[in-house]
Amino acid sequence: MRKLLLFAFLFICIYQNANTQVVGGTYEKLAKLYNQGKYENCLFKADNLTYKPESTNDAEPYLYIAMCFYQLSLSEDPIIQEDYSDGVKQAIKYAARFIKKDKEGVMYTENIEFINLLKEIQKNEIKTLFDKGEYRKAATSAKLFDKLNKDEDLVLLYFIGINGVMSNNLTQGTRDIEEATTKLNEVFSKGTYKTDPFINTFAISGFLKYSEYMVNQGNVADALKQLEMALKIYPNDGYLKLQYNVIKQNLENKTENKE
Repeated sequence: MRKLLLFAFLFICIYQNANTQVVGGTYEKLAKLYNQGKYENCLFKADNLTYKPESTNDAEPYLYIAMCFYQLSLSEDPIIQEDYSDGVKQAIKYAARFIKKDKEGVMYTENIEFINLLKEIQKNEIKTLFDKGEYRKAATSAKLFDKLNKDEDLVLLYFIGINGVMSNNLTQGTRDIEEATTKLNEVFSKGTYKTDPFINTFAISGFLKYSEYMVNQGNVADALKQLEMALKIYPNDGYLKLQYNVIKQNLENKTENKE
């Protein structure tokens, strides 16, 4: 119960921050329109700025567009709901453009609460699609999530590869897994690996489901290799440990029976 209340409190805090102007911004007119709740006007003016030579490379207007799209997606006005039914997707799209424009990453850090809000929404979509077995869509949704990262997320790349393989995109899926594995081993050897808490839930589910998939395909040894990698990333996860031990025991039993 305490965890649920804490989560609700944190979500409210994130939402309240997302409902305020861009942190560290300099566009006062955009800030004023946004704070007055004039999200459409703010969006249009920010969009115009992205086409002007003097401001086309500024990150801030793109962030305002993203925040306005998000706010418009929450509207209870049926006309606005219809016009901005894809508001969250558009918010992520423009947040990704903001991140690219924000070369130094200063505004990204200052406005991380809004980015994390979008991540939370996208995380839930990925988990839902994956649990339904819609692996191709889950991979697409995960790629969209990746656009909200400043740096490459290797576990996310691994998860995209898992979904690729399980949606019969074997060549690309295998390539993604191999690339992620190589790079993960490099960062592990350097001791520089960092995990993103937003992806833990669906990433662990991905490893579990993929190992089951490989066992069903008759690739028991490979399933163990995938779980070994998963345990490097999440060494304390009980479900991964349990699945690893069960599959390892089955493999040992089969080996003994052959002898």
